[in-house]
Amino acid sequence: MFLEEVTIEGFKSFSESTSMGFQPGIGVIMGNNGVGKSNILDAIVWALGETDLQKLRCVGFQELFFSGNTKYPPASAIRVELRFKETPEQKGPVLCLERQLNREGQELYKLQGESLEAREYQKKLKGFFLVDSLKTIIRQEQIADLLQLNPEQRFRHIHELLNSSGPAKLAASLREKVAPRFESYLGYLFPAGEGHLQVLDGRKRGLELEVAVKGRQFRKAHQLSGGEKSVTSLALKLALFEDLRSPFYLLDEVEPSLDYTNHKSMQVLLKSLAKKKQLIMITHLRSTVELANTVHGVRSRPDGSSFMKFYFVMDERLLRLYKCC
Repeated sequence: MFLEEVTIEGFKSFSESTSMGFQPGIGVIMGNNGVGKSNILDAIVWALGETDLQKLRCVGFQELFFSGNTKYPPASAIRVELRFKETPEQKGPVLCLERQLNREGQELYKLQGESLEAREYQKKLKGFFLVDSLKTIIRQEQIADLLQLNPEQRFRHIHELLNSSGPAKLAASLREKVAPRFESYLGYLFPAGEGHLQVLDGRKRGLELEVAVKGRQFRKAHQLSGGEKSVTSLALKLALFEDLRSPFYLLDEVEPSLDYTNHKSMQVLLKSLAKKKQLIMITHLRSTVELANTVHGVRSRPDGSSFMKFYFVMDERLLRLYKCC
């Protein structure tokens, strides 16, 4: 299943109804800083039932609404609709879900046009593994958060992320499944490096990571530089995501921590991931745009509201044009 279309009305910086289409593979959202690109990811996770305002980058729920300006009045209600398809074929089955909210706090949830209570809505989404999609998002300001934790905190965080049935089962899964994936992904991101994941057994379980970059000695997570922490944390998160059943990953500018020489390695990793999952990415990097199946250009009007400047499905002709220009 993949996300085919997103429609946003009155949400954050979007003053007018805005729709954007996606294909399986990699969907790139690009634009200058501050034009509202990340608000699209916020809208997606909000429609999937996210209620934590901090995760939506808000302090109060009124910040979810377009605030108004000289041209457009404040939004009295917001609506986000997501359409999923099982196959790219035009007549493939469609799953349509929708969330609405007005300024009085009244909410409406819909699945296939049927109105549902919030709890029933979440239960239905869980059956499609879309609740897991609230966890498969990496934001640029939080990319290294796992490596800022100590080993015990890191283990507890992962236990909560994966909703594991117990510490012993999680420890076995980390050793047998996550560790090989982490080492593989880190190998893409640090071609001349090496990494190990170690589960610490004792009164309090923990998770330690050791990384050697460019032939240097192995260093623990807290000894790495800022950029090295970001890249190592990215590899770990992607390795953990595979234990979740989300059909897509949302990635908000995850590449800048890489050295320029390693961007080609990132391309190889993204191509590998896109064979199994849909990737919806915010990026400024040309090397990532060249991989895209769909490209969306977001701009802001003089009044600060966001709009879609362009959208196209990337093909060989457009790719050649993009590379030469």
